[in-house]
Amino acid sequence: MRLGALFLLAALIVGALGCRPSQPVTPPKIVPPPIVASSQRQQMATLAFLSYLGGDLRGSDDEVEKVLVPCMQTALADNGLVNDWSLVWGPAVYKFSIAELDDNMMYVVRDSGNPSHLAIVVRGTNPKALDDWLAEDFDVDVQVAWEYGTPPSGAKISKGTSEGLLHLQTMTPAGGPGQGQTLSAFLTAQSKAYPSLQLDVTGHSLGGALAPTLALWLADTQADWASGSVQIQVYPLAGPTAGNLDFATYYDSRLGPRTDRLHNPYDIVPLAWNVETLGTMADLYEPVAHADDILRGLIDHLRDLVKDKGYSQIKPDAPPLPGAVNPADTDFFEQAEWQHHCGYQCPLGIDVAVSPDCKNPPSTLCDQCPQPTAPAPSR
Repeated sequence: MRLGALFLLAALIVGALGCRPSQPVTPPKIVPPPIVASSQRQQMATLAFLSYLGGDLRGSDDEVEKVLVPCMQTALADNGLVNDWSLVWGPAVYKFSIAELDDNMMYVVRDSGNPSHLAIVVRGTNPKALDDWLAEDFDVDVQVAWEYGTPPSGAKISKGTSEGLLHLQTMTPAGGPGQGQTLSAFLTAQSKAYPSLQLDVTGHSLGGALAPTLALWLADTQADWASGSVQIQVYPLAGPTAGNLDFATYYDSRLGPRTDRLHNPYDIVPLAWNVETLGTMADLYEPVAHADDILRGLIDHLRDLVKDKGYSQIKPDAPPLPGAVNPADTDFFEQAEWQHHCGYQCPLGIDVAVSPDCKNPPSTLCDQCPQPTAPAPSR
């Protein structure tokens, strides 16, 4: 029953957040969004959205990476917000043995104005890779202990987050920058070259859960890979919870002051997997978009699955971005898709569209933005 419910909700949310074709919309009373973000926020969010580049590429990890390297270099150069960043490691991908599309991707870029400043970018879920949804996003009914640093004995993360972190720890680029090096080996060399290293870590969606988890691992194991000083800043976007309250409290004690958690109050993804915030998901878009009884039943079942897990957000008091329900999207899933992407790009004043096959021109959902409304309570 558990696996069946997870599979059904995975299929529904895959439809909401990436697999169904985008439909053109013409919302009434549309105005340009206010730019409320700092340049650093804009850059980190842009890098995070660029990580979805090439999600449709097929082939072995090595074959995909060889296509992604020039594709990513071109995408960075063509975007005015991040064309001062250059690719120095990756992109590296990981694909489950039975999968056709890669399930994880990560890359590292360097600030041309400050060579000791690196950004580590973790991609979110590949929306067309159902095994990724099931093995990482939705594997939340089992938790594993956080084994790094000195956390409280009860600190745990979801099995799916643990699996994703393992992929990030062990993947190595097959070609291009950083060939044959794990992330930690690459950072060891960088720490020797630059005694004062500045690391920014960012990611969107699943990447918004994996990026802070990866950053905490780097902080907790710093003595193993860094020979000089390291300053870590974290910019997670749209991330669900990675672990329980003890884990979130431990994270906040280590990296909370250096974390800028970005969340849209109308995005359903940051509402997972806390049992209370899951309970607000179905009514989030009323009266514009309505969740039907099937979806409400699946959400209730998921709440039952995680009711004793204690999932909690890091930085729970982080203020939300300005948000708005898009009046044009009366379908719950189309509204959810828009909120998960445009609900960040609009208030941040960015416009990032990527080519899923590195051949055809990209298309964007975020060319029009509704007037922000009063923000919902922080989540």
